[in-house]
Amino acid sequence: MHIISTPDEMTETARGWLTGGTVGFVPTMGYLHDGHRSLIQAAHAECEVSIASLFVNPLQFRSHEEFLQYPRDLEHDLQLLSEEEVDVVFIPKTEDIYPETFSTYVTPRGPLAERLEGAISPEYVCGTATVMTKLFHLIRPDVVYLGQKDAQQIAIIRQLVRDLTVDIHLRILPTVRMPDGLAWGSRNQQLTPEQRQQAPQLYQALLAGKAAIEQGERNIKRLQEIMRAHIAKKPLLRLEYVSICDPDTFVEYDEMAENTLITLAAQLGSVRLIDNILLLKGSQWHI
Repeated sequence: MHIISTPDEMTETARGWLTGGTVGFVPTMGYLHDGHRSLIQAAHAECEVSIASLFVNPLQFRSHEEFLQYPRDLEHDLQLLSEEEVDVVFIPKTEDIYPETFSTYVTPRGPLAERLEGAISPEYVCGTATVMTKLFHLIRPDVVYLGQKDAQQIAIIRQLVRDLTVDIHLRILPTVRMPDGLAWGSRNQQLTPEQRQQAPQLYQALLAGKAAIEQGERNIKRLQEIMRAHIAKKPLLRLEYVSICDPDTFVEYDEMAENTLITLAAQLGSVRLIDNILLLKGSQWHI
């Protein structure tokens, strides 16, 4: 496993991949878990070269305090990556990605950038688009592996790839869940035991919406009410939104469609949780 810490070395290494076969890339902010592991395993199995990045992107946080509170454990991350036989790990410093002279940002527009996560944290949208643009240029991957849990991030990156004609393929893998249904997330470890007990209710709310659709419910407001009622059963959960929308544009639907994303977010103490399920053409669910 080759560890790279500077953009110059990363660029030089990437030049050598032009004749080295398919390059699979897993971008992460570290504090790796089983969700990341599934992406890393897929990249290793499907590509000749596998690479993961460990970079806590300051542009994606609403405050410097939130950035500092993000969990980190480099020793654990490197151990997991070594176990999965990753070929290259890119661990840049913040000042190398964003030097003092840095002044160029990628700022998406439209409903995708302005709704839900974009409305709550515009920094998240711009930060995601900017750092991915930089990483794609530095690493030059052929395939980028992402998890369905971060649905809006996926949509932002997909739009970025289309708009800027970036020559990569996005490989989206299912959300990896704990036995009780809670989606794996780096911030889960910050939950107290009582909060952790209530956290799976997000997934239960999504399943309630799914069940209602399968039973014939098509009224969007009624479906949202059903899911809100499930969240309300757990007093520690503070719901931020329940959205039923287009998975690419995030435009809210007036009625059910063949491709539908059901996504929600809630605050649990100091931890913010997101989750979603996806209904595709042919009544195919991704949960």
